[in-house]
Amino acid sequence: MRNQASRAIFDYWINLKHDGEVPLKTEIDPTALRHLLPHLFMAALDPTGTLAFRLAGTRICDLFGREFRGEAFAGLWQESDHRQPVEIAHNVIQSQQPALLDVFASNGHIHHAYEMLLLPIRSVEAVASDRIFGALLPQVSPYPPTATPAMFLALENWTFLTGSGSHFGVPVTGDRRSLYQALGRLLPVRRPS
Repeated sequence: MRNQASRAIFDYWINLKHDGEVPLKTEIDPTALRHLLPHLFMAALDPTGTLAFRLAGTRICDLFGREFRGEAFAGLWQESDHRQPVEIAHNVIQSQQPALLDVFASNGHIHHAYEMLLLPIRSVEAVASDRIFGALLPQVSPYPPTATPAMFLALENWTFLTGSGSHFGVPVTGDRRSLYQALGRLLPVRRPS
């Protein structure tokens, strides 16, 4: 991981794991990741098996100039090249193994390097992973100016991530409000025009 914020999100997720079980969505404390909320997203499988965005932070929406809530995860990628990223995301859920993707955000002419973190989570205790808690961050900090709006993401490289403990040591804690409530409160509501 090139971006320190990606490492912090991964460490936060690692610290929430219990006996090898991926965290529940209700265990994610948005106040612990407050400064990163604009870069975070959540996607879940719908009844047809399509992975769709439930939430997307303002930086992600601003980067593409549109709202992602309800949009298929495949819609984020270049149309001719969306199969592999979608398969990776499904594998993250099925194998309960996090992944890091090196991607380019492109407006068709200019490409900017980003990294996408895909972390499996569960909606309820009795089931296996059924959704992704993710982040989309520039590969370098501070965040460089980006030619917007980006039209699509293109996959450059990817890997499954391993690790059993925090790189930074201390687990992040805070109040236990729902991620949905906090993102809904902090992110502006965008209505179709």
